Amino acid sequence: MKEKFGNQPIYLTKVLNEFSLDDFHAYLKSCMLLDKIHNRYANVLQSTYKNVLNKAIELKVPNFKRFYLPSSFCYQTRVTERYKPYSKNERRKIDEAIEVGIDKALKLLIPYEKTGRGRAILDDDCMLLEGVENLTLDDARWIFENKMGCIPVTNSYGFRGKRAYRAFYQIIKDNGAYYQNVYESWGVLSKVTMKHLLPFLLKLLKVTGMNVESIYNLEIDDLVDSHPATGKPCLRYWKNRSDGQKLYHLDIFKADLQWLTLSQSEQVKEIFNNVLLLTSKVREKAPLEHKSKLWLFETYNGLIKCLPVMYHLSMAIKTFSAEHELFKQNSNELLLETTRFRPTFISDLIGEGVSIREVQLLMGHKNLNTTMRYLDIHDFGQTARIKIKDKLIELHSNISSSVSSKPHKKVGNKESLPISTPLATCKNIFDPPESVKSLSNYTPGKPCSTYNMCLSCPNVIITKTDLPKLFAMKRDYLIKIQNSRVLDTPFGHVIKSNLTLLNSILDSNLSEFSAEELNDAEKVSLYIETTELI
Repeated sequence: MKEKFGNQPIYLTKVLNEFSLDDFHAYLKSCMLLDKIHNRYANVLQSTYKNVLNKAIELKVPNFKRFYLPSSFCYQTRVTERYKPYSKNERRKIDEAIEVGIDKALKLLIPYEKTGRGRAILDDDCMLLEGVENLTLDDARWIFENKMGCIPVTNSYGFRGKRAYRAFYQIIKDNGAYYQNVYESWGVLSKVTMKHLLPFLLKLLKVTGMNVESIYNLEIDDLVDSHPATGKPCLRYWKNRSDGQKLYHLDIFKADLQWLTLSQSEQVKEIFNNVLLLTSKVREKAPLEHKSKLWLFETYNGLIKCLPVMYHLSMAIKTFSAEHELFKQNSNELLLETTRFRPTFISDLIGEGVSIREVQLLMGHKNLNTTMRYLDIHDFGQTARIKIKDKLIELHSNISSSVSSKPHKKVGNKESLPISTPLATCKNIFDPPESVKSLSNYTPGKPCSTYNMCLSCPNVIITKTDLPKLFAMKRDYLIKIQNSRVLDTPFGHVIKSNLTLLNSILDSNLSEFSAEELNDAEKVSLYIETTELI
């Protein structure tokens, strides 16, 4: 509707007709062709719009009584490789290329030192000496060091001004070279192009897993060393298709991946600092509207641009790929795609056992269902569900095996009898896991009272009889979130974590309990009042 009518008022009587769903079908198809959405999600959107149209008929919208139903989209179409995670071998090859590219760019920041190479081929008036033949690039270097003051001329028009400059340019040209490439081979940075910034951009994509568009739009003050609320480093960024400004926290999670902890924020800070060093001179002469942009560069004809400028970016990717031989196996097709870094990042998270909730926060998704849909679309759904199932099997230990006829273990003078807690049944309340024992409020030898961690505790036993109170707890959590600002309190992260765990137990698509058991338990939960347990 927005693409059709812009910001004009929309009147249902004029918009809806018997071809409305056909029009929407055609729109979804165009989005699929542009890789904006996957066909699986297109079917969800088409079905949702069908429900909207049925509701319009039910509400008796004038002049709208029926609509044609188009066919569904093919569900089995393979996800395009533009969004496929890189293999380990591809990652290794790309990572090496990125580090080489960064090292090469940073070496250009080192002040130039004279080498004394080449012959003295010009007289005091900068005229070519008689008898000098077979001029080489070393001879051009002599001119650069002795007649140009080691200061590079940055555009072809500049070489017209002085004899020495013209002689320098002619020698470069006669040797079949390009003057900017010659400068860089000597360790001289004549101008900062997208080619120099690309390795830093790729590394930022790799380290953060952020959306490409969000990376493009970063500004120089978007890196915050210490967020006032959390004390953690974070990136401020704009995320398309969301509800406004976002914060991407760095070093907020403790996970197995090295680059999710402090080193992640250190790498991001290093990238920002290096890019600012590279672009310092360009930034001084940049237009006011570009000065604050992180990815600021010069075109070969001297114009100052900032991302997103797709032509310059794609040309830099082609040059970088050719230089480092980043092509798909047995083909000349480019291996490097900026859109593949995010799914690769998510693939690493899933592979390392990072929780779906943490993946959701890292991806900047407002709703957990969005994250699950993303995982399905990018073929991580099966991997994610295996991880969830393994956790649920561990969580929902068979009650018969835990309450057995074997003698009870003793912990000190206490027997390890299963004890009912406000959330579930604990296999051994006197011997909690190490995650609880490491807490400052835990007293060795005393029973565990950390009930806010029960759902994620390996000691917990959840049976069918526990389900009604879990449904009631989920209901009361959601009501409290709607009617208060509890998520802004220190307990907010605990509530979010518990809701995620409750969803994994109570969602019929994820739970080990049957749909019938869950349905019965939800009905019973209507008569249960829960405590204010966090």
